[in-house]
Amino acid sequence: MRLLAGIAVLLLAACTTSPPTPRTEPVPARQAAVPPVLAYATSTAIRVVHGSATIAEVDLTADEYVTDAEWTPDAARLLVATSTRLFSVDTTSGEMATARCECDSIAVVGAKVYAIGGYSATEMARYDLATLRPDGTVRPDLGGARGLLSVDGAGERLVQFRIVADGARPISDVVVFDPATGATTTVGNTGDIGSPSDSAYTPRGWRDAPVYAYIATGTTSAWTGTATVVWFDPTSPAPQVVTTDRQLRAESPDVRDAAWSSARSDLWWAADGTIRTTAHTWKCESGAPLSRPTCTDLLPRQQWRYDGVDWTRTDDRDLATVRDLANGTSVELDRDGRLFLVDGERKPLASEVERLWTPALPSAPVEPGSQAMAERFAPEVWLHGDEANFPADASEFVRRSTLRFDHGAPCGDPELVAAPPDEAKLGSGEHTHPAARLDSRDCPHRDDVVYRSDVVVKEGGGKGFILDLDDDDARDGNKPVDGVVTAPVYWEYWPGDRPGRGVYVYWFFYAYNDFNNKHEADWERVGVQVDGDRATGVAFSKHNVPACQVVWDRLDTHEGRPVVLSAKGSHASYAFEGDFSRTDGQQLGTDSTRRQIRWATWTDVRDLRTQPWYGYRGWWGDMGLISYNSGILGPYPKRDMSALLSTSPCTEQVSRVPKDWVGTWKAERVQDPMGAQDPRAVDYSAEITIRQGGFGEAVGTASYPGLGCTGSLKLERSTQEAIVLRETREPDPADRSERCRTAGHTTITATPTGLSYRFVPDRRPGPITADLVRG
Repeated sequence: MRLLAGIAVLLLAACTTSPPTPRTEPVPARQAAVPPVLAYATSTAIRVVHGSATIAEVDLTADEYVTDAEWTPDAARLLVATSTRLFSVDTTSGEMATARCECDSIAVVGAKVYAIGGYSATEMARYDLATLRPDGTVRPDLGGARGLLSVDGAGERLVQFRIVADGARPISDVVVFDPATGATTTVGNTGDIGSPSDSAYTPRGWRDAPVYAYIATGTTSAWTGTATVVWFDPTSPAPQVVTTDRQLRAESPDVRDAAWSSARSDLWWAADGTIRTTAHTWKCESGAPLSRPTCTDLLPRQQWRYDGVDWTRTDDRDLATVRDLANGTSVELDRDGRLFLVDGERKPLASEVERLWTPALPSAPVEPGSQAMAERFAPEVWLHGDEANFPADASEFVRRSTLRFDHGAPCGDPELVAAPPDEAKLGSGEHTHPAARLDSRDCPHRDDVVYRSDVVVKEGGGKGFILDLDDDDARDGNKPVDGVVTAPVYWEYWPGDRPGRGVYVYWFFYAYNDFNNKHEADWERVGVQVDGDRATGVAFSKHNVPACQVVWDRLDTHEGRPVVLSAKGSHASYAFEGDFSRTDGQQLGTDSTRRQIRWATWTDVRDLRTQPWYGYRGWWGDMGLISYNSGILGPYPKRDMSALLSTSPCTEQVSRVPKDWVGTWKAERVQDPMGAQDPRAVDYSAEITIRQGGFGEAVGTASYPGLGCTGSLKLERSTQEAIVLRETREPDPADRSERCRTAGHTTITATPTGLSYRFVPDRRPGPITADLVRG
């Protein structure tokens, strides 16, 4: 992690006194190869420690100060530059190399260290990482820039801030430089966002890709300033992303924008692949002319987390920084420079700490799932015979669309970005658009901000990027041939609470949704839940209601695959054939499913992560006047699919009896403890015959040997877990006991061994219950 010395420090003359001999103190063998490791500096020393054990220590001379520090990506070494020396510390053994260097900024790339020695440097000194032996200089083609403000390492590449304009605060281009080839990519400009003040790199961020981030600190007037975090992938030509401070700003809603100020410091990467930083805010307001402003704190220092979309506060204690390490430990640095190690208890570690460095925590790799398992459980999907809009290829939809950008009212109609868009650029964020129209004062804009197609748009009130289908004929999708649909299905794996347990998510794409809410593009999904190599259930997610599960044993299957039915027009997925009432509370209507047109999805199962458009965070489909008639969001990296791990049972209202309940069921003994049927009839049996039928129809009969009555069963309500029947009983002509006296409601539910029967008579005590098994 880079530590910036301010511009004034960059201009100070370097001290040339002879360095003292560094001290090393070996760490105990049992701890040597085990993280966590951290380093800190006081005004007199630099220490690299493992927990509370010192690995290496360097005394600083009276006129020596730290200018920069950077970890190798694997944290095996820490490089520290002072005004006179450069140190390379092996964080396991404590062995150290040192070299004389008036280094203002350093960067680690591969097995080399790059350093610049002052403001507007035009070349970089190069050293061997382990020995710090000089290895020549590198003079990059600056492309018209005055020189280098600072450099940082980002994996196999360098990030260079190249000065393009001087002033009270220099403005620089942000350039990714490949030392192996000399190739450069400009990803942004510091413009009015401010000068870089702290930075951090991780090889695996929230996008499962490398991410470099830096804090930009600037001023908005003589008394106000802002700090924001900027990030980009150094392996991609996509432009940098300037994050917003709206969540921080919302904490002080009554302060005028002109008086509000923010600051950020201590940038680092956590193990979940998120950026962490300390932030605080204050306000300054002017009084009498020529008098100094009155400044007061608004928010004390707090810890914030950024996951690629939003900032979230994680700790509101007034601390300089809080950092997770590993193995459940963390460190806390308070405002007085006291450093504490937290490992079950809070232990003092050091005092008068001025700088703290912790490496980026290794982001735990996510279980990827397998193509073989995805193909094994790819569902058999059945569509309604009256379906007009069939499954489609998402790539074909992209190729037949125009990419536009919607700023929202009053900024005008969506503006053209690409026609057609490039799939790879769409997914990587290389399709971009300026933050807002510069000719409209009513539209929010910042000259330095561009929107990327792989980042969700949160500002400006508009929708952001839109894929607008140009060809209405493409709405039909892949029409069936000989009664069979062929179209790709897209899969991803979402891990559960332990290794091996998770859900294979299958995404179905349709080019058009033709229900009450008509709109272009329709992404539907189901999740096959697995435990090891065994499927345990299928989760269904539809119509903005919570996901629900149908356990594997209750599903129709085909050769070990779940059978899924797609509703006509809406394409909502169900486990059974029937008519289902909409339950989203927003639209009236009924979803109808029929087993009439077959889609064997396993013939074209595509890994979602390998699709070139994957990463796109805009809207699929054109925008309508209301949201119900507008496009939708599709799958993208880190879209939360944990809801498909749900074990909450599906309880949709259906119009028919579950087909696997049809048949004859018997109970050897009916439980009637309160004599609800007849006080003299407390021990009798039952035989229930169920047949298929819909609401209001007779769907079965009942007979009760030993009671002397029969019953007729009419369907009143039905879900996949229970049916409610109106039972009307009459004397059995073959039984002269005449103990049949009442009617009532019978509820039948599924059990692990069969069905459960529960009869509640009208105007009599109850209930009467029985366990039914196949007759």
